[in-house]
Amino acid sequence: MRFIIIVTALVMGLSFGNAWALFETDKKLSEQATITLENAVKIAVGSVPGKAVEVNMGKDDGRVVYKIEIIEAGTGKTKHVYVDAQKGDIVQKK
Repeated sequence: MRFIIIVTALVMGLSFGNAWALFETDKKLSEQATITLENAVKIAVGSVPGKAVEVNMGKDDGRVVYKIEIIEAGTGKTKHVYVDAQKGDIVQKK
């Protein structure tokens, strides 16, 4: 019984450690961005008119980018627009 409790505590501790590492990564990405999230959304919606419903930050080809999900006006289709977080350029549309 004691073994099960120790293993459970160890697994839970490792899980929280990994979550903290992800938070640190997001923090480092945001520190590299010179374009604000709000401006990135404006740039994306200017490119694909509609409603922005989700934004994620990540890396694409070594660049920090905002991935913005937009519900396209008129068609209702979902589009993803990738905006360079340092230059404000549109990297990709899907």
